[in-house]
Amino acid sequence: MKISELMVKDVITCGENALLGEIAKLMWEHDIGFIPVISTESGALAGVITDRDGFLAAYFQGNPLWQIPARSAMSTRIATCPVEAEVEDAERLMREFQVHRLPVVTKEGKLAGVVSLNDLARKAAHDENEKLEEDVAVTLGAICEPRTPEDPARP
Repeated sequence: MKISELMVKDVITCGENALLGEIAKLMWEHDIGFIPVISTESGALAGVITDRDGFLAAYFQGNPLWQIPARSAMSTRIATCPVEAEVEDAERLMREFQVHRLPVVTKEGKLAGVVSLNDLARKAAHDENEKLEEDVAVTLGAICEPRTPEDPARP
């Protein structure tokens, strides 16, 4: 199965200059913990910001959320997968980079959608596909492994 069949296409995004307070409001309103950040210059995916990123940025920068721009809190070392990727490719990337969500991008680097571990789990539960169920369990196990500070996949 192609990832394009499973990914969420209607994704909430923000620009690099959006303030963490605005981003937190979006996360609250849409019940999400992850927002792709789009470059104001190119329109391409510039990074991602999680609720954890925002929380830690506020703590370490010592500033209120309404004073911190996304660009100073977002992760720029991000794993992505192409629109034409197979589900197995996305799972492999999620395991390798220990991420719950994976932006799906076009050849030009533009955001086409996002696939999450939740999407994979729902698909496995509804299809009763034992292989997919096992793959999701293995992916979740890999994501949950503790990372060390020197881990190259650590953001």
